[in-house]
Amino acid sequence: MANPAAPASADGSVLAGGDDLDDNNLLPLCAWLWLGCYAGGVAWHAWRWQRARRLVRGLLAAGERLDDGALAAHPALAGQTCPLPVLEVDAPVTPMLAGLRHPVLLLPRHLRSFDIEQQRLIVAHELTHLRRRDHWCQHACALLQALLWFVPAAHALRRHLHWALELGCDSAVLADRPASARRSYAAALLAQLSLIQRQLAGPAPAALQFGAAGPTVAERVRLIRTAAPAAPASVVGAIVLSLPALCAASVLLQPRLAHDNGMAAVHARAPAPVVAASPWQAPLATLRVTSEFGSTNRPSGKPHRGMDFATRRGSAVLAPAAGTVTVATDRYAGGAQYGKVIVVDHGNGVQTLYAHLDALVVQAGDRVAAGQRIALSGATGKVTGPHLHFEVQRDGGQLDPRGLLRTALPPR
Repeated sequence: MANPAAPASADGSVLAGGDDLDDNNLLPLCAWLWLGCYAGGVAWHAWRWQRARRLVRGLLAAGERLDDGALAAHPALAGQTCPLPVLEVDAPVTPMLAGLRHPVLLLPRHLRSFDIEQQRLIVAHELTHLRRRDHWCQHACALLQALLWFVPAAHALRRHLHWALELGCDSAVLADRPASARRSYAAALLAQLSLIQRQLAGPAPAALQFGAAGPTVAERVRLIRTAAPAAPASVVGAIVLSLPALCAASVLLQPRLAHDNGMAAVHARAPAPVVAASPWQAPLATLRVTSEFGSTNRPSGKPHRGMDFATRRGSAVLAPAAGTVTVATDRYAGGAQYGKVIVVDHGNGVQTLYAHLDALVVQAGDRVAAGQRIALSGATGKVTGPHLHFEVQRDGGQLDPRGLLRTALPPR
């Protein structure tokens, strides 16, 4: 809702303190531009996600599901129970855990050419991902990256999370194994790297792959050979939860800080509060506050310099106290966006302003009594609907109308 500028003085000049959106204000346009950019970024990440899903689904469709007999005959799975379906595909891909709610283990046919110990270590690596529910962490992090694509830390988080998950599985698979097993495992990792480099598409976010990019594989091989400890699962979980927790904290705290800053700016310029000897009457027959004095929940980000009251078009607007009408105009000097405006001088430097009126009942120079009808409420100017904007000002400073209306207002 629009907030008119401050009332005009008796000679018709505009007093300082208006906070309404000007006609040339660019904040709404900037907000819409940012919303469009954000939606475009999310859509781009969603497109990448769908493309990766199609690639994985294509591999799954081309794969051959191994039955119990085939599983028993496969060198990597013989003699053990596999807790999920296993598909074998003739494609230059790395072993991967694909899917979220119903994951499957996808093995390339060329894996049979590896040493039996290497095959078993590779399958154990993927099953460790399943046991640790790493695929859930990966999907959650991918969703965060899509929603927070404009935050560089979100992209770094996903890279570091993937790194931590891979190191965790390496550590679990190689625990208590001899040095020869570590060398065999590292050799299998390097062999998979040569296959990844021949792929047209990069690693899919819908799957956890045994191989990775060259620099990370080289570092993993070094850590495998030196048996360096990996980050525990609790640390990985903390990494996943840290970014959304920080974002939630910023959403919860910032409105409070903005409100405090805005109120400080208002009170820094405002004179000491005025309390009438007797409470003023209500400017409407029924008062329902829709925007308080000093609130900042508006596109301009500036503190509200009055109060907004919900009302139907054509409701009687009443003078809360006796005074003299100094302004009654269809074209307020502060701008056409304020609509029809009345300003009443109540003496002792105190003035009240009524904006977005539908019709004016009084003229400049008229004396009005407390409770006298001075206008009809409306939705003129730059507003979203019918309401009365009411301001109180003394000696050029904005006042909280609650200090004068007091018992006429409903409790907060």
